[in-house]
Amino acid sequence: MACTLGADDGPSRLQRWQHLHQIAAPTAELIGGELEVRYQPGPQVLAELQDLVAEERACCAFVCWTVTEERGQPILRVTAPVGAPHLVEPIAALFMTTG
Repeated sequence: MACTLGADDGPSRLQRWQHLHQIAAPTAELIGGELEVRYQPGPQVLAELQDLVAEERACCAFVCWTVTEERGQPILRVTAPVGAPHLVEPIAALFMTTG
């Protein structure tokens, strides 16, 4: 399974994620087949996270992308299918090095 994001879209998407990480100082943790990324609240953080996740769902549908909010803190969870925890590892590597 692989991401279907087009080569032309990759750099701009990565730039948006990097900007979000600069303004929202996330912490990331990978446990088994689930990546949890917690963002600091701020103007437009939740909205941008929701927009980015909607786009990721279209190109990386082999994992489950979920955005929630706990006490005002935006949280992203990326979950691998049962029996395939390795599918979330490449995604986790990106979040854990850009955060």
